[in-house]
Amino acid sequence: MGRSGGWWRCGGRLAACALGMVVTATPGATGPVAAQDTGTYLDYEALTSAVRGLEGDLVRVSSLTTSNAGRDIWLLTLGSAEGRPLDQRPALLVVANLEANRVAGSHAALRFVERLAAGYGADPDVTALLDTRTVYVVPRANPDGAELVFTLPGIETPYKPFQGNADAGGLNARELGRDLNGDGLVTTMRVSRAGGAMMADPDDPRLVREAERTRAERGAYDIMPEGIHPDSLDAYVPLGGDGVNLNLNFQHEYQYFEPHVGPHMISEPESRALADFVFEHPNVAAVLVWSAFDNLRSPTPANRTPPPAVTGNPPEVPTNLAEGDRPYFEYVSEQFREITGLSGDGAPDEGGSFPQFTYYQMGLPTFTTPVWAPPEGAGSTDARWLALFDSVGVDGHVAWTPASHPQLGEVEVGGFVPNARVNPPASELDGLLERHTDFALWLAGRLPEVEVVETTVEPRGEGVWSVALTLTNEGYFPTQLELAERIRFNRPINARLMPASGVTVLSEDVQHQLPRIDGMGGTADFSWLITAPAGTEVAIEVFAERAGGLITIPVTLSAGDDR
Repeated sequence: MGRSGGWWRCGGRLAACALGMVVTATPGATGPVAAQDTGTYLDYEALTSAVRGLEGDLVRVSSLTTSNAGRDIWLLTLGSAEGRPLDQRPALLVVANLEANRVAGSHAALRFVERLAAGYGADPDVTALLDTRTVYVVPRANPDGAELVFTLPGIETPYKPFQGNADAGGLNARELGRDLNGDGLVTTMRVSRAGGAMMADPDDPRLVREAERTRAERGAYDIMPEGIHPDSLDAYVPLGGDGVNLNLNFQHEYQYFEPHVGPHMISEPESRALADFVFEHPNVAAVLVWSAFDNLRSPTPANRTPPPAVTGNPPEVPTNLAEGDRPYFEYVSEQFREITGLSGDGAPDEGGSFPQFTYYQMGLPTFTTPVWAPPEGAGSTDARWLALFDSVGVDGHVAWTPASHPQLGEVEVGGFVPNARVNPPASELDGLLERHTDFALWLAGRLPEVEVVETTVEPRGEGVWSVALTLTNEGYFPTQLELAERIRFNRPINARLMPASGVTVLSEDVQHQLPRIDGMGGTADFSWLITAPAGTEVAIEVFAERAGGLITIPVTLSAGDDR
């Protein structure tokens, strides 16, 4: 991998100069780049062309909103024209590239759309899925941030730029640093200091780790971004002026006043549009996010500790999976590992993330994982990254070399190549996309759906009738999770006998409500006692918000009307 721009390609030649740093992106094709071209990552223009190329009878393209810079956040809606309206079918929502630099997620999302579009009519599972379910895909939730990454490939930037600092590419002194050794990258600076907190890792001198004084270890270094002067770390930056990581900008466990979380919850047009979309689409039954965080490679821990910035939450605010929900998350994690062959873990402290919002605030089964992560194994996460790089022949680490800092004097520069731990090289990308697509297809087939098993009409004499209804949920997930019952955001299953001329309801309730119906063949029974003339036609309406919407069942009051 070259050091001038890593694995990035984008249209034209882009340069950024800030604080003495010059980083130039690798020039690439100026025309459209096909989504299936796994040897490249797509900038906004190429991604837009790829999205438009997928548009057709099965794939509808619209704009969820526009970014601060006027770029569209594309929404792809998939489903066949057969059967029920798309907004009344159980739906899977897929979101990628919330963090600016995780553009591999965009490719995973597009590969999933390609698989579905190509498989309709050829693959029975895909055909059945698109005839009965809806799939919503947001392949790049953060186009402004992604463009910043393409412009400045030598800096690791998970956040979108602060619009008020255009001269510095939307960044500030705390982020940009200075390329001291002229390799086109801003990595890490190792500053010698007696009594410093960090030391060279004795197991691998390429790494540094915190010295454990209780084990007679002595620190020797301070670590900071290459070129940053310590004074600039405390420089005044307006709240939100340090750029916004969209995957830290949501409501649940929002990390007040921390870097890159934004000036307030859902402060950005992109995060607001995503939140509004989930609120406005009650047919969304599950969510899949490709992001830095993870609950698929390894299940969510049983006693998760919230990030320090949110530990003051009152005890009634949930910070762990509801106990009744945990088996579902553990099973889906097992299936992910079996289907993809991937293990390991993602980043911790997901407070303020979109997946936190959709589970804890909306009660939706939500799954998230990075496309590229080191597998399970011995040693620290950093050590496993180096082992992964070595195994696939990736030059993902810069050796420590002497350099001169204008204020600090002689220092050492080295560490991980920006974005090397975020997006895989071209040689690994195609296989990873296929595995993630296999899982996404499996997950889309697990959505709940309420179906009518039978209705029965039993005459009781003198114009009195017993009308009964049995429903089932053949999907894997229940119609709502345990946490969803607790937060009372999702409406319960409703079964209502509709008014009709000459009909009097004798039983106590015209409308029955049930919190949920379990999946895998779980059933629910409802009945009414009514008076009406024989031959009267009545209707039962069933509403299952995230499991099929509104169902109307006609019933004729006659002794032979058992279905």
